[in-house]
Amino acid sequence: MFYIIGGVATLLFILVIIVFKEKPKHAPSRAQSLSYSLASPDASYLSSIVRLFKNLNFVLLVITYGLNAGAFYALSTLLNRMVILHYPGEEVNAGRIGLTIVIAGMLGAVISGIWLDRSKTYKNLCHPNCLIQ
Repeated sequence: MFYIIGGVATLLFILVIIVFKEKPKHAPSRAQSLSYSLASPDASYLSSIVRLFKNLNFVLLVITYGLNAGAFYALSTLLNRMVILHYPGEEVNAGRIGLTIVIAGMLGAVISGIWLDRSKTYKNLCHPNCLIQ
């Protein structure tokens, strides 16, 4: 079964490499056409990454995501051991606590997204002068 899936994935990969072009002959919109004409030919992947890390908002986003993900992974990894240390034999409740953490995080993300979309406060999260151009 794995050989079949691997064969199909390899065939699709080869077809994508052969059939798909980097850019269409004609731009799909005026904005894209303008983007093609203004794009510098020497723009490289490395220069775009450097420009991205000069953007203070992006750096703050990376740091906050890293802290949040690191705290979640550390807590979820050690949750069973922490619960069992203080409450022996409560493995099921440790699982329920983990499930509650995951569901609360998903609900918090959805509620925050709805709140930001309705109140448009995402535009006010950063002072206009904090962007580094």
